[in-house]
Amino acid sequence: MASSLKENFQKLKDKVLEKRPVLKEIMAKRGDKNLFDYAKEYISVNLNNPIRFRQDELISTFKEEVAKRLGNEVAEGAAKQLENYYFVSTTDHHGPLLHPFFINGNLVEAAPYFEMADPLLKYVIVLPCANVSLNNSSYPRGVIFNSCVNGKIQMHRIPFFPANVRLSPVYNFRPYTKEDMDRFRSLLRAEVRDNNLPQEEATKVQNVVDEIYDQPEILACENYSDQITKTNFNIWKKFFNGYSAKAPDLIYLEQEGLVARLLVKYHLYTDTTITHVLLDNEYETLIDQYFENIQGAYSRKENYGTFLFWALPKGSKYRIQLWKQGNFLVSEDGSYKLELTPEAIEKGLETKELIPSMMLTFIVLSFYYGLKCLGGFSQVNYLTFMKNAYIKMQTERGNYRSIEVCARAQTKEIGGDFTIAFIGGPNGEVIPATGLDLILYGDENTWPTLMEESKTIGLEEAINPIMPEFYSIIYTEVQRDPELSRITAGDITKLTKVDTKIKACCQIKNHLV
Repeated sequence: MASSLKENFQKLKDKVLEKRPVLKEIMAKRGDKNLFDYAKEYISVNLNNPIRFRQDELISTFKEEVAKRLGNEVAEGAAKQLENYYFVSTTDHHGPLLHPFFINGNLVEAAPYFEMADPLLKYVIVLPCANVSLNNSSYPRGVIFNSCVNGKIQMHRIPFFPANVRLSPVYNFRPYTKEDMDRFRSLLRAEVRDNNLPQEEATKVQNVVDEIYDQPEILACENYSDQITKTNFNIWKKFFNGYSAKAPDLIYLEQEGLVARLLVKYHLYTDTTITHVLLDNEYETLIDQYFENIQGAYSRKENYGTFLFWALPKGSKYRIQLWKQGNFLVSEDGSYKLELTPEAIEKGLETKELIPSMMLTFIVLSFYYGLKCLGGFSQVNYLTFMKNAYIKMQTERGNYRSIEVCARAQTKEIGGDFTIAFIGGPNGEVIPATGLDLILYGDENTWPTLMEESKTIGLEEAINPIMPEFYSIIYTEVQRDPELSRITAGDITKLTKVDTKIKACCQIKNHLV
């Protein structure tokens, strides 16, 4: 006898939470909180004197990096906010803020700002990961949006860059150019010509691209990462068009670049815990002992991750995995070799030939500087495991000040992986909206609807529909149960009756061609 949907969903959920025990703990303890109340707790940060002593280094460096891209006024305000509310989101990938994966977490974080009326809370601060490929499923390569033709809703992906660079990382990738914008327009016209996209929507999309992306200041940027920071700051404002209250601004600054600056300024030529992690050979054994095989760190046996840094030599399209051999970091084939000296590391970071690994990034931001980092369903898991590994490593070294700081690091805060922004279709469909959809189809009621949803949908209710996606990420195709794989987000929203709480914040228009 076939299992019921209820039974199969529970099996699927159990399989996911078996591999993500920290997520299971969060859902058990706080899953019944609505998203609005859950997000209000982000501002509560567990600080102590050692963290306060160190945080000035991080905040001042962050301020410098923001000023370079968004100006002194924004940098001053954001630094002041961090002094009082020492948290950021590290959930996102560095790319145009359009994918449902990422717009929802930031919108939920912004919601309480409107009612708290704290003059210091003026920014949603995000340190996204730029060490992702341009063809990542979050589509950092271009823009995504939905349209409806002949009653059928379809998603469009229009790239800024050609297909031959799709495996390159966002980190230190070249800026898009006027020629890239011309190619974008050509691809948009082709969608209209092939009756895949109504001219009305194509014109609106092009107007947004002209206003936000194809501007002299943006085209003059040194790299794509800086273009993303500037354009996300501007496009975020458009999500709140028609709403009278002042929305917080968005700061989107790649985490690897910030960590690189911190390493050069404060750790390569001084005597800190981070200095020893980078340069002390005695730490290699401890790192191997406690960090190896943690997801997000590395595994020599399974050949994933890297030791401290990835290499991105000039002219290379792809990042290169590095392993420690003696006092060198060496690629698997021996073609790349870097001596672990302050001078060599500094040069590699300054030229962006070295990319701080995820493990090193969080050792610096979360465990050394004590910054509260909101994360997705995987981050809350691996960051907690890394924290425990770091404390064990420092215990062996007798570094009790480092333990005191790291022990306060908050690693169990979900900052995404839920959806409140939906568009409604002509046949009663309700599907996740992209950021561009909010601009194309939104009105003065869009944000009030999102606010209402954040107060009625619980954290667990919001996460449940994404369980099938988590399942497909965690388990390989061979490992998956075909019956469980057939469960959809729509099945779960109906089963859990979340469909009765979901409201479309904007309505897509049907076009006949």
